[in-house]
Amino acid sequence: MLYRMINRILLLIIILMLFAIPGKMIYSQTDSSYIEAEEVLENILQEPSEETDNSDLYESVEYLLNHPINLNTAKIPDLQQIPELDLESARLIVSYREKFGYFFSVKELNAVQGLNKDLIQKISPFLEVMNNDKPEVQTEETGSTFDEIIYDTNFKLRSRLINDLQTREGFINNKYEGTKPKVYNRMTLKYSDNYQAGFLAEKDAGESSIDEFKSYYFAVNEIGHLQNLIVGDYLVEFGQGLSLWSPYGFSKGSDAVYTVKKRERKLRPYTSATETGFLRGAASSVAFDNFTISAFYSRNKLDANIDSVTGDILSVQVDGLHRTETEIRKKNAAEEILWGGRLDYTTGELLRTGLMHYHSKYSNSFYPSGVFDLKGDEFNFTSFYYDLIINNINIFGEFVYNGTSVASINSIQFFIGRDLSFISSIRSYPRNYVSLHGYAFAERSGAPSNEFGIYNGIKWRTPIGLLNFYYDQFKFPFATFSNPLPSEGDEFLADLTSKPLYKVETRIRYKYEDKDVTESMDNTKQLVKRLRQAIRLELIYYPTKNLRLKGRYEFNNYRIASIDTKEDGYLFFQDIRFSPSSTFNLYARIIFFRTDSYNSAIYEYENDLTGILSNLAMYGEGIRWYLIVRYRLMKVFTISAKYSETYKPKEKSLSSGNNTINGNLDNRLSLQLDLNI
Repeated sequence: MLYRMINRILLLIIILMLFAIPGKMIYSQTDSSYIEAEEVLENILQEPSEETDNSDLYESVEYLLNHPINLNTAKIPDLQQIPELDLESARLIVSYREKFGYFFSVKELNAVQGLNKDLIQKISPFLEVMNNDKPEVQTEETGSTFDEIIYDTNFKLRSRLINDLQTREGFINNKYEGTKPKVYNRMTLKYSDNYQAGFLAEKDAGESSIDEFKSYYFAVNEIGHLQNLIVGDYLVEFGQGLSLWSPYGFSKGSDAVYTVKKRERKLRPYTSATETGFLRGAASSVAFDNFTISAFYSRNKLDANIDSVTGDILSVQVDGLHRTETEIRKKNAAEEILWGGRLDYTTGELLRTGLMHYHSKYSNSFYPSGVFDLKGDEFNFTSFYYDLIINNINIFGEFVYNGTSVASINSIQFFIGRDLSFISSIRSYPRNYVSLHGYAFAERSGAPSNEFGIYNGIKWRTPIGLLNFYYDQFKFPFATFSNPLPSEGDEFLADLTSKPLYKVETRIRYKYEDKDVTESMDNTKQLVKRLRQAIRLELIYYPTKNLRLKGRYEFNNYRIASIDTKEDGYLFFQDIRFSPSSTFNLYARIIFFRTDSYNSAIYEYENDLTGILSNLAMYGEGIRWYLIVRYRLMKVFTISAKYSETYKPKEKSLSSGNNTINGNLDNRLSLQLDLNI
């Protein structure tokens, strides 16, 4: 079976390579933003210990790539938006511009003394040097305005279809109301840098309507004192995410320093397919000198499980799935009306600070299942943030009051020379603090609550490579969803990336995590210590500028000494990225894995269609492989396809519940069209 599978992969690769290599280059350049986005996320993300869809994080990086920062106007906070760009490097760039004048091109960064060359290569795709001169358009007087509008207008369309080739139990038993394919369509229209509009429609597998979820917006940017105006779906990002943030964000990762600090973009349109956590209504910001005043209003539906007798909200559904009768019954069952405002003050590069308040009113009261769970139907949050830069020191944080308690996070980042940076952060989220729309730095992703932690991270450019190290201590003062008693833990990660040879890059990573978990002992649930360790070895080789080979070996162990549980697992993969022409790209990966159970599962981010970032759990014993092809046609069309297959020879069925596959093969075909005019 394995021999036939490998032959099929090699045959497909050879055929596609022969098809793709043209006798003559047709275009001078290719749109490589998806490659750049994937590499950025690979460098800063750490695979979490749960299956997640991180497509929203992909879109946030893709947004930065599609809206590069102007080197000639950017301030230090603007430059800090760029992944992996630290405070010291941002200061070097701004100081160079102040001393020598405007940049003529992004390549001029190589002249900035002290700026790391590898870093320049990584940040260049996020930067531009604006040229305000437009080519003259020779037209008749009556047509000049129309031609100018066409020149400044950009239209983008992304259409995607994902289909499981195996039929799951929910379809066989007619539990799902809709069809198998998952369908995604997104359109954006942008005129100059001042006006833009967007529409998104999505249907998950098993849902009946092709626009089961719809999102839309119209935005105006930077016209006089008006910074922005958004009508429709939008996000408010404030401070460090304790009170209001997008429904996704970075947490602890391979970059021990960058991921700690939230980099707000204040008000911005909502472009994601995540069906919860956004606001729907209108928002606007107006700037006067050093002050910015913002106001926002939202009236949005949410999926909820409503008690048929009392009308209370028993739980809120966040998966956005409407496939079965039960799921459909919960759709848009409750409503939230939210309004608020914020005042921001900025003084040069030294200080940024702000004050925000918002009020939230729900159509139904929350019924608390625990002492400190949400209760009632009205909530108020008042938040204050600060961001202070003094020489090589950056102090930042946020405090928020929800009417009963104060949550806070405070951090300090400083530089020792140009190659060593250090960050220390203390977070305190009381057990009676519950955030409705927050996403702060924490051990657990999502809204912050019931956690205290101390984090220390170091990023050091050594003679042998880039070393990232962090140590995090955390405790949960009250019971959590998974633990009925207060619990605690600690973890550390060491990651060394180096280039021993010109075309070779290596990565060594070790992660240690020791935390309390709940296990059954003597017919009772007890809190025990669980130790998980993982070591990863990675080798990346660039035989040519068009070919990248990447191999990884990872081993982990899972130990609970008190009940004598010992489990191990390993994963090995080899992948290839091949770009034989400016219009064609090919990915292929084969993965071998074996673990004792789901407890010792190994997670791996994998390449996918542009805009998708999935983190899959490899457990049991089996083989997974996939093939991705991207082809750009006529300069405006990009066609992408992915075929993936997971085979577990010792299993009779895969997954569980309505998602069960009767058999040991799980394969999927995905297709996508991107149009950019």
